[in-house]
Amino acid sequence: MEKVLVFGHKSPDTDSICSTLAMANLQTKLRGEEVIPYRLGELNEETKYALKTFEVEEPQTLTSVDENCDVALVDNNEFSQSVSGIEKAHVKMVVDHHKIKLETVEPIYFITEPLGCTCTILYKLYKQNEVDIDSQTAGLMLSAIISDTLLFKSPTCTEQDKEIA
Repeated sequence: MEKVLVFGHKSPDTDSICSTLAMANLQTKLRGEEVIPYRLGELNEETKYALKTFEVEEPQTLTSVDENCDVALVDNNEFSQSVSGIEKAHVKMVVDHHKIKLETVEPIYFITEPLGCTCTILYKLYKQNEVDIDSQTAGLMLSAIISDTLLFKSPTCTEQDKEIA
């Protein structure tokens, strides 16, 4: 199997980074080989705080991908918000909670739900696949849900976001 790179959008918020880390962790466990998380921009202070609190290293920065590279997108499905070269990469999967603005050449695994946070969807994928969530990943996912739902006050926040948090 080819190496898979996971990343969110160019202006990474807490959901983008924590979703990247949670997705890489989940896919590594499901595939039996490492799936590598990256970030596409500088981290904000809130995200740095979450990573420090749960003792997780910052993902390395990715500036471009090679043609035919296998990638997974989280918290984003628009090439305009992605890394240089994305249009020639093989998008294998997308997990997102935003409107859909993606066209691919081949079928892909694509899950989107009208929820307040991508990490809410990822939590459901962990449960669906019967994969245990370690405490670091759980903490990061909770941080993302709290952040993206604006402490459960965002109009996009749902009961599922609250229950999963």
